[in-house]
Amino acid sequence: MVGRRTPLERRPLELVGEVATLRGLIEQLVRAEVDGYNGRQAGAGLLRVLTERELDAGAAAGKVSVGPQESARLAEPDEAVKVALLAYNDGMYFVFVDDTQIMALDEPLTLRPDSTLLLLRLTPLAGG
Repeated sequence: MVGRRTPLERRPLELVGEVATLRGLIEQLVRAEVDGYNGRQAGAGLLRVLTERELDAGAAAGKVSVGPQESARLAEPDEAVKVALLAYNDGMYFVFVDDTQIMALDEPLTLRPDSTLLLLRLTPLAGG
């Protein structure tokens, strides 16, 4: 991708039950991310030591960070889902399943164990 400094991250995705629509997929993805975020925030008050791998990754990205300096508010899953769905409706990101763009939130989805998912966030250009 133009302007991308690092390769796209590939990671396995475990879904809970069947996902019938893009709306359901986004809801599951957002709830999983919120759970992870809230879990990291809960552990932020502990003394955290970076591994060599984390230091190298931070140096490559241009910022080495051990986490937030003050405890952040926990994210609300329902609110995060609403925001993600609104952002999709506003055209802030596209979703592709197996290289096919999903155009509507209630469009039926067929996900296989080997399916690939790409969420592409759009960045507005200044003055454009």
